[in-house]
Amino acid sequence: MTMKLWEASKDQKNKSNLFRYENFLNQRYKIRFNKNYSKLHNWSIKNPEKFWSSIWDFSNVKGKKIEKFYKSKELFKNQFFLNSRLNFAENLLSKNDNSKAITFVSESGYKEIRKWNELNLNVGKISFYLKKINIKEKERVAAYLPNLIETVEFFLATVSIGAIWSSCSPDFGVNGVIERFAQIKPKALILCDRYYYNGKEINVVDRLHLILKKIKSIKNIIIINYPGKKNIKYKKNKNVNFEFWKNIKKLKPKKVEFKRFDFDHELAILYSSGTTGKPKCICHRSGGVLLQHVKEHQLHCNIKEKDNVFYFTTCGWMMWNWLISVLASKASIVLFDGSP
Repeated sequence: MTMKLWEASKDQKNKSNLFRYENFLNQRYKIRFNKNYSKLHNWSIKNPEKFWSSIWDFSNVKGKKIEKFYKSKELFKNQFFLNSRLNFAENLLSKNDNSKAITFVSESGYKEIRKWNELNLNVGKISFYLKKINIKEKERVAAYLPNLIETVEFFLATVSIGAIWSSCSPDFGVNGVIERFAQIKPKALILCDRYYYNGKEINVVDRLHLILKKIKSIKNIIIINYPGKKNIKYKKNKNVNFEFWKNIKKLKPKKVEFKRFDFDHELAILYSSGTTGKPKCICHRSGGVLLQHVKEHQLHCNIKEKDNVFYFTTCGWMMWNWLISVLASKASIVLFDGSP
């Protein structure tokens, strides 16, 4: 005999995103599920085109949706929303007001908050800078960064112009970074001068010369200093922007102009673990990632506007990407860096 451990109350069910979605489907397709999850789940499997199209509309995805699909008996050859267009960053910058978008907390207790209007402004300035250093669509921008607000801003700026993002956290050793980034030939590298773990300060800048020696494709290096800390003294290098934020703050406010790309436009390159040889590159694409994430966040996790969402991760793990996409649901995210 199985014992039920917990069940949502009637009030919780009636106020849930899932029930709101059920009502949305009822209005659109004139079908009723009567709060029966199995029926809803079965319908989604049997009607994938209608299901994903409804997720697009229910979540208010910004873009041009064309309900054109290519079906194949070979799963990986199926294509969704052919000729549809969107910009991933436009959908994550879902608000532009004075409310909280991101909270950063370091293990030292240092705390910083970024408001939505500040986030939009910084992403606009960084995307302008990336264009200025000639980063083009589908070129790779590599990040060797802790779990910072600046990491999110660089990610959004990179994908806003159609370039491809890839990140490793600083706890990856030099060889681990080179094994991954050398395969994708990044044009720009962003790194933090140091990071902290369990009370120890670990220098990252000292690793730069080894990385540049092995990855010749890197033409631009941007160094940011750890939040709340003074700059480390570096050896001068003509290709390295040591005063990035100082220069960025001098720029006039830049409104982000969102070019909309193909639904399957490349978004980010993640990696397998590397337990069976070199890590394998896995390219994730904009439309599929966005729809999958808003579906998980809103229907599975019941995330709503003004919620605060935390997941303990580094930006060397796919759950970092999952966390950042919470912004598309108008909720705020909490970034923690260091030892839990």
